Amino acid sequence: MEPYETHLALATALGVGLLVGLEREQTKPERGGSQLGGVRTYPIFALVGALATLLEPASMWLPLVALLGVFGLVAVSYAADVKRDADHGMTTEISVIAVYLLGALAPARAVLEPAQDRLLLVAALGVALTFVLSAKTFFHSFARRVSRADLYSTLEFLIVAVIVLPLLPDEDMGPLGAINPRTLGMLVVMISGLSFLGYVAVKLLGAKRGLLLGAAAGGLVSSTATTLSYANRTKAQPELAPVAAGAIAIAWTIMLGRVGVVVGVLEPSLLRTLGLPLGLLIAATLVGLALTFRRGTAEAAELQLANPFELGSAIKVTLLFGVVLLATKAATEYLGTQGLYLASALSGTTDVDAVTLSSIKLSRGSVGDDVATIAIVIAIGMNTIVKAIMAGSIGGRELGKRMVLTAGLIVAAAAASIAVTALV
Repeated sequence: MEPYETHLALATALGVGLLVGLEREQTKPERGGSQLGGVRTYPIFALVGALATLLEPASMWLPLVALLGVFGLVAVSYAADVKRDADHGMTTEISVIAVYLLGALAPARAVLEPAQDRLLLVAALGVALTFVLSAKTFFHSFARRVSRADLYSTLEFLIVAVIVLPLLPDEDMGPLGAINPRTLGMLVVMISGLSFLGYVAVKLLGAKRGLLLGAAAGGLVSSTATTLSYANRTKAQPELAPVAAGAIAIAWTIMLGRVGVVVGVLEPSLLRTLGLPLGLLIAATLVGLALTFRRGTAEAAELQLANPFELGSAIKVTLLFGVVLLATKAATEYLGTQGLYLASALSGTTDVDAVTLSSIKLSRGSVGDDVATIAIVIAIGMNTIVKAIMAGSIGGRELGKRMVLTAGLIVAAAAASIAVTALV
């Protein structure tokens, strides 16, 4: 046993009880007639749990008897509260039981060692419990914003990420050994997860909270979708062109940052050659943002985004990644480096992520980092050209000329990056 371990365990249990008790004391007016648990009661429950664990060597039944006693007190209190108020929840009662169990865990050496990890776990769980209890308004507001379709889409994402992904075989298969199901699944989960974070940010905070938030979240979900959304807005309200141009440039910047994150997570060594080109591309996009953005009527530009992870969309993304992986592998195998560049240019017209991921896979074997870097930059350049054409054709002349300026800067930076990478 470590020095003063028992004292630290009792102190941690009391601290957790005080923290939760303070939160429950402040919410007593909201709980009507319920008087169970306050700033003194909760630390007592935590202390009883800790003492029951410490006294277990004297009687192995003592912790169970103490737990049953807590259940009894909670049940009696709950029955009395329900009799006074039929519309009575169980949050307070469950929190009492949770605090007792946390107190019992604090000195439980047989559960987790060393003591430092165990006490840190108890403290962390106590803080998390207090946050959940205190964030009632936040969680209720969030639940009202989440539709049934959003819930189903989230469950579909979790099914793929937690259940399906671990079951996929981790071996190369298919033509030319280009497809690794586990790798493909991880790529889909990563890209969809980043997109899902952007979507959740908009749901939690709302795109109306600011142009930067809406456009940045849109860049995480899909820079192409963001471009089309603001272009459609500008078509209906031409005076929004300066605002939309800035929003689209923000989304494009976030998209470039997302490419860097994906590469950094999956193949950090590739950043040695891709870091400078990405920096130049981001700088060019920011210059375009500075030249074209005017805040003006920014409040009128609201971004509309659909949930980025529905099962049908996930299947389409998986198929697209598989096709691009096979195409780039075949192009490299039969046409050499030039074939890879051609495949990247063609694939980049619809999607940058697929080219990025296929280039990462190829950089681990058949091509060098410089070739993979050039392939990614080509895809970014082609994708930018396509999005600029979309913005101009849908959003009108004012938006079009602004996006052509930004796209021109990006393409120039891409050309310079390719030249530098090829020479180095």
